[in-house]
Amino acid sequence: MILGVDVGSTTTKMVVMDNNKIVDYKIENFGVSLNEEELLKEVNKFKAKYNVKKVVATGYGRHKVEFADKVVPEVIALGRGANYFFKEADGVIDIGGQDSKVIKIDKDGSVKDFILSDKCAAGTGKFLEKVLEILKIDIDNINKYKSKNVAKISSMCAVFAESEIISLLAKNVPKEEILMGVYESICNRIVPMVKKLKINNIVFSGGVAKNKVLAELLEEKLDRHLLIPEEPQIVCCVGAILEAKKGIR
Repeated sequence: MILGVDVGSTTTKMVVMDNNKIVDYKIENFGVSLNEEELLKEVNKFKAKYNVKKVVATGYGRHKVEFADKVVPEVIALGRGANYFFKEADGVIDIGGQDSKVIKIDKDGSVKDFILSDKCAAGTGKFLEKVLEILKIDIDNINKYKSKNVAKISSMCAVFAESEIISLLAKNVPKEEILMGVYESICNRIVPMVKKLKINNIVFSGGVAKNKVLAELLEEKLDRHLLIPEEPQIVCCVGAILEAKKGIR
């Protein structure tokens, strides 16, 4: 059995696989801020339960996992993971805590090309998290906030966008309209990346993929159905294990 550890900026995902089958997984609400000793404790819980022989690391904080037997870059892992869940996939959209990625893959899940947007926080999961904080919306209730009316958020900069949101609240613009405006701005970043790479069968991975309203808007903007796994947060972790297996004996 192999244990994959995906250390993101805000969450850490762990998956155990045996002969390419997912045996168990866990998603923790801590990311790179966790020290290695605390992370090792979580890993040892899996080792105590399963016959884990190797540990593979991936994600934004992958290099913090110094005890890993192999480290796999996120982009490569996302390609492999997308292919595992959907054989017909030719691309991946991953909106992470610190960046957004759009990846073009071949029929085996190998990366052919990718675009990474990490110059500004706007369009990332962390930005969306901050917006919910300003709007005082619990993330568990996020899918309840939907509107046909979309507030105009003109700035593509996270700092200025935050000011716009506060200004809209002061004008008594409904929270759901502001949130739809934020979704629109995120989609406006992703759609050109997808069009540039010319991908069609797209896997939407990461925690943001659980946001049904955003996913629906993105589908509308792209004019295509997105492929979303039952648990979209483990795509990268699964892919890291599959990629690492080629070099682990």
